[in-house]
Amino acid sequence: MQDNLSGAAAMESIYSSNPMDSVIKLRDHPLRQRDMVRIGCGAGFAGDRPSAALKLLKKIKRLHYMILECLAERTFVDRYEAMTAGGMGYDPRISMWMELLLPEAVKHGVCIITNMGAMDPLGAQNQVLKTATNLGLSIHVAIAHEIFGPNDVQGCSTYLGAAPIVHALEKGKPNVIITTRMADAALFLGPMIFELGWNWNDYQKLAQGTLAGHLLECGCQLTGGYFMHPADPHRNISSEVLLDVSLPYAEVNYAGDIIVAKAESSGGELSIATCTQQLLYEMDDPAAYVTPDVVINIKNVTFQPLTKDTVIVKGAEPSEGRSPDMLLRLEPMPCGWKGWGEISYGGPGCKERAATSDLLVRSWMEEAFPGSSSCILSYAIGHNSLHIQSIFLSETAGPEAPEVRLRLDGLFDSQMKAVRFTQEFEALYTNGPAGGGGISTGYKKGTSLNKRFLTAQYRKGKYLETSYDG
Repeated sequence: MQDNLSGAAAMESIYSSNPMDSVIKLRDHPLRQRDMVRIGCGAGFAGDRPSAALKLLKKIKRLHYMILECLAERTFVDRYEAMTAGGMGYDPRISMWMELLLPEAVKHGVCIITNMGAMDPLGAQNQVLKTATNLGLSIHVAIAHEIFGPNDVQGCSTYLGAAPIVHALEKGKPNVIITTRMADAALFLGPMIFELGWNWNDYQKLAQGTLAGHLLECGCQLTGGYFMHPADPHRNISSEVLLDVSLPYAEVNYAGDIIVAKAESSGGELSIATCTQQLLYEMDDPAAYVTPDVVINIKNVTFQPLTKDTVIVKGAEPSEGRSPDMLLRLEPMPCGWKGWGEISYGGPGCKERAATSDLLVRSWMEEAFPGSSSCILSYAIGHNSLHIQSIFLSETAGPEAPEVRLRLDGLFDSQMKAVRFTQEFEALYTNGPAGGGGISTGYKKGTSLNKRFLTAQYRKGKYLETSYDG
C-alpha cells in the first residue's frame, strides 16, 4: 500500500491557516457516514436554470448534496477578463442562485457544492454569507483554492480533484462549499468519498464514482436536454416532453453501485440513449479517461433501465495507470483584440448586398491598416456561419435567400484597430448597399488559454488552502 498518492490536491484543516502540499495521503481509517449517498446536479453550466434546481430540491427531499457545476473554460476566461477589468472574479449569479436555493437546502440539510468561486472564491464566500444573512439564515461556507507563487502566470488555475472537498467535509459541516477550477466529476466524487468511507486507493470504487459524476456533470444533458432531433428517429421526442425536463441525481452505495434518476413522472427522457450520449461527452480515449483522481476505462459500461425515471449503471474500471501523476493547468494569455459587427438585409439581392458590405468594410480597413483584411472572417448567419472560412462572402455559392444577416469577426493586434473596425462597420448605414438594418458591433480584449501539465515533482511543492467561515 502506498503512503502517498498523486491525484487531486490535499488540503489543510479548514480551521487552520497553514496550507499543505498537494500530494494526497491515504485517509486514516475513513469512517463510513452512510451506506448510500444521494447527489443531485443543480446546474450543468453557468447559464443553467436556478428554478429547475429548486424543483429538484423540492421533489427529491432525500438529497444529501446538490452540485452546481458552473465553470467551463469559456466562463473561466470570462471571469478572468472581468476580474482584470476590475469586476467580479466569481460567478456574478451566485447571489441569485443562493437566494433561491439556500432556504430549501438548509431546511432539508442539503449541502451545496459549486465551482462558482472561479478566480475569486473568497469574494464568492463573502457574497454567499451576505445572501444568507439577508435571508435570516445562519450557515457555514467553506472554500478551497490554490496558493500561487511569484513565478505563476497571473490568473492561472489547475484542474483539482476531489480531495479539497473531502477535506472540507472531514473538518466541518459546511452548508456550502465553494471551489475554483476542479475536474467536473470531482465535484460529485468528493462527497461520495467522504460519505461512503472510500480511500484514495479504492480504485474500483473511485472509477464508478467518477463515472457517476461524469454522467451528472452536464445536468439535463443526461435527461433529454441537448438530445431532441426531429431528423433522427432515435431522438425524435416531442417538444412537450422537454417542458418539464428534470435535472438528474444519482444514488451511489458503498460498493460503488450506481442508479441515475430524474424526478418521478417528470419530463425529458432518461434512457440508454441519453446515458450513452452523455457517457461519450468530451471523451477522448474510452480506455483511459483521465481525471485528477483516477484514470478510468468506460469500454464495458452498461445501462439497464429500471423504470422510465431510473437507470442502473455498471462497468467502469480503473485503467492500468489508475492514478495520474500530472495535473492540467490553465494559463490565460492575451491574444490581441476582437472586433465584430452584424447587419441584416432582406428581399431580392440580399445576399449580393451583404457581400458588397463585406467587401466595403474590408477595403476600408485595408486603406487604414494594410494587411488587416486577412484578420477578418465573414459569413452569413443561417447560410454558412457553421462553416466559417477566411474568404469573401461573395465567393460562397448557394441559392437566393429571403434574408441574410452578415457577420464579420476580426482579431487584431491592437485596440485601435478593433475600434476602427467597429466604426467602419457602422458606416455601412449611409455608405453601404440599400436596405441594411439592425447593426450591432462590439470589441473586447482577446484571451486564449495555454494548457500544460504539472508533474508530480511540481505537486510536492505546490500549496493549496481551504478556509471556513460563517
